[in-house]
Parts: sequence; structure tokens; C-alpha cells
Amino acid sequence: MTIPAPHDRRLRLGDGRQLGYTEYGVPDGHPVCYCHGFPSSRQEAGLLHQAARIEGIRLIAPDRPGYGLSSDRPGRQIHDWPADLAELTERLGIDRFDLIGVSGGGPYALACLAALPARIGRCTLICPLGPIYLAPVRRTMAPGVRASLSLARRLPRLTNRFYTGPIPALLAARPEVVARLRYRNAAAPDRAVLDRPEVTAALDRTIVDAMRDGAHGARRDLHLYPRPWGFEPDRIDRAITLWHGDTDNTVPVAHAHWYARHLPDCRARILHGEGHYSLPVRHGHGILKGLITVHD
Repeated sequence: MTIPAPHDRRLRLGDGRQLGYTEYGVPDGHPVCYCHGFPSSRQEAGLLHQAARIEGIRLIAPDRPGYGLSSDRPGRQIHDWPADLAELTERLGIDRFDLIGVSGGGPYALACLAALPARIGRCTLICPLGPIYLAPVRRTMAPGVRASLSLARRLPRLTNRFYTGPIPALLAARPEVVARLRYRNAAAPDRAVLDRPEVTAALDRTIVDAMRDGAHGARRDLHLYPRPWGFEPDRIDRAITLWHGDTDNTVPVAHAHWYARHLPDCRARILHGEGHYSLPVRHGHGILKGLITVHD
């Protein structure tokens, strides 16, 4: 069987907005939707393309509003995302699908579980951001991150100013600036995979996408994460598998422990010696294989 190379696609939603997405893996495979991180885009899922091909998965990765190829949606909330994903999958002729949420895409995946329980089979979270609107969870973040979140909550206009004008344009044109910061803050396992040119190139492409056209999606997410998400994670009574590295310097492993305590049906796999980037790169095949091994 000849497998076509992934390519970008666009869908006009019912309200007139454009939703961009890319499909990875195999076109007739088991459908899995991918919720990308922050600030990122659909291209992040390309790191799992080969693993998806091997496992026979059709990996569908849409851009959230204001990211990549997707139109902005002023005033959107985290719990608005399930409606977009539902419309996308319906238009693709998919009745039921599995779900992956990575890093800042974790809250969005949980929102989908809460809103679309009949349409989602299994869910896997990879180093997911925890509910940082709760002070104990927020305090586990690095000091610089906590300061940024506090600024976003208390002075949203200042944050908007930072993410508009020349700064997003500079980051879109020079993603290596973000790459240097990413590498500097990374733990040893992450640095090992970031030394691989194909990994860094893939992550740089997501930054270019995230910062295009004024970084509307990134600005909005920065305001949304530290505020109540519009649903209660501890009321999501669905089977969830969670993967997290114990040397993650981006999303602390404490977030995984919080989810393990509060999600009613969560199987947490804490991997020793893995970080935020090394875990999906090194274990992507096992993650996808585990996702489709057992179904409801």
C-alpha cells in the first residue's frame, strides 16, 4: 500500500471559521485525534507520524482557533473546543475516535471527554498541563512560568501587548530564538533528543505556525489556562492513560500525580529519566500501541 505524505487541509466550519488540520499515519487507519500543546500547532503531531504508520493509526491533528491555519475565535473558552472537534470528525465521516492530549493540549482533551463521552473511546494524556487555576498545582511550576501566569491573570493587556506587534513576527521569522530557550531550560534527557536535527526542526515549525498572524491562539491560551476551565476534571469518569517523565522541567511531574489522584479512572505511567520532549519522541510507538490495544 502506498501511503501519501501528510499535507495540510482546511475545513470551513458552520459558523464560517476556517479550521486547519493535517492527517498523519495511514488514511484508512484507526482514527485518533490529537490535541496539540502550547504554543504549537497541528505539525507537532508529525513527531508521531512513523509510529502511527506502523500501528495503523489515522492521526488527525487540527489547529485550535488562532493557531496555524485555523481562524481566530475571539472570546473562546477551553470548553468550546469539543464543538470544533465534533464538527471536524463528523465532516470526515468518523462516528467514534480515540484521543491524545499533549502538554497544553491536555486540558482541551479533557474538555472533549467531558462534552463528547459517547463519541470518544480511549484517551491518552502525554505530560499534560494540570489545572493551574488551583494554587497548589500552580505553585509546582518553575518561578519564571509562575510569574508569566500571574502577569497573564492580573495584567492581561500587558500580556496582549507582548504577544502582538513585532515580537510574534520575530519569533515566527527566527524560531531558533525559542529553540535556544527550550534547550537551555531542558533536562538532560530532553537535550539528548533536542540534539537531533529532525526533532528541533519539527518543533521550530510549530513555533512558526503558533506565532503567525499575531499569535492569537497563544495569547488566548495564556489567559485561559490559569482560570477555571469550564468543567471539573474529577467528574470525568472515563478511562484515561497518562504518560509523564519524572525529569520534565516544562510541566512538572506533580501535575501527573494530581491527575492520578483526582481523575476517577486514570492509569498513570511515570517514566524514570524521561522529560517533556524525550518521552513522546522515545516512546511514541508504545504510547500509540497502548492506546489502541484495548477498546471500550
